[in-house]
Amino acid sequence: MAIPEDIQLSWLSSFLAVVNQGTFTAAARTTRRAQPRVSAHIAALEEVLHVRLFDRGARGVNLTEAGHRLLPHARAALAEVRAGMDSVESLEGALQGNVIVGSFPGASGVLLAPLIKRFRAAHTGVSVELHEGDPGWLEDAVAGFDIDLAVRVADIPQRHKEVVSRHLFDERIHLAVPADHPLADVDASPTALRDRSLIVTGAPAEGWTDFTDRLAESGIAPARITNVAHPTTVIALVRARLGIGLLGEMAASITAFGDVLTKPLPQPRWVREIHVYWNSKRHLSTAAAAFLDALDSTPPQPR
Repeated sequence: MAIPEDIQLSWLSSFLAVVNQGTFTAAARTTRRAQPRVSAHIAALEEVLHVRLFDRGARGVNLTEAGHRLLPHARAALAEVRAGMDSVESLEGALQGNVIVGSFPGASGVLLAPLIKRFRAAHTGVSVELHEGDPGWLEDAVAGFDIDLAVRVADIPQRHKEVVSRHLFDERIHLAVPADHPLADVDASPTALRDRSLIVTGAPAEGWTDFTDRLAESGIAPARITNVAHPTTVIALVRARLGIGLLGEMAASITAFGDVLTKPLPQPRWVREIHVYWNSKRHLSTAAAAFLDALDSTPPQPR
């Protein structure tokens, strides 16, 4: 049986690079190693573990069952080592390290963009990466140690027990209509959505839909629901008069302008919680913990 001392971190780094890039050639490029070195790392890891980690094919490589089982532990091991190094380097006073944050459109522009700018200015030894994705991907990325923190809506049920969250703030949900639409001059009401073409963000095939649960709970059945990936598409379709839209206040504040108006729907049903998520099975680095504290004390400022 292999023991931890038998395995080198560079082997795990090459293993993760192959997983992330899909080929040994691409993994060599991203790690700045020669391809034979990456191949040697994988071979050494497989020899120590007495298993094959990849099935090699003409179109790339795929993880075996053993590879799938090793993957989360390899990510966790490297994440812990990086966090420990960042913590030690921060002993001299200035924060050091890298923070990887996941988010969704709206929060990225209104909350995180100005926060990252301030954080980088205050902690010049810290780099902050931002990645966007749907709620399911964000949770998976936190669970798999691909990102340190994720900001997302709390509407979507969690799948990973090790992922924990903290409430950041509540966000109003807005109705979007053309400026000359009959609904533009009246108070926004959910009943206005009945029997209309509605445009929302979501990916139903992946179990992600925005606001449809609230519609069902309100007994409102739109004539048609169009799901799109990004709030800018919601506004574009509203502008083209292909329906009326629903989107969060943050996204509305940076995408709707000119001939499209947005207005908040009534509380409390049409308000959603925004949480920050992280993996409870790892210690956040000093830099990531500092960024989490900054998130806690930074309310969004919709424009």
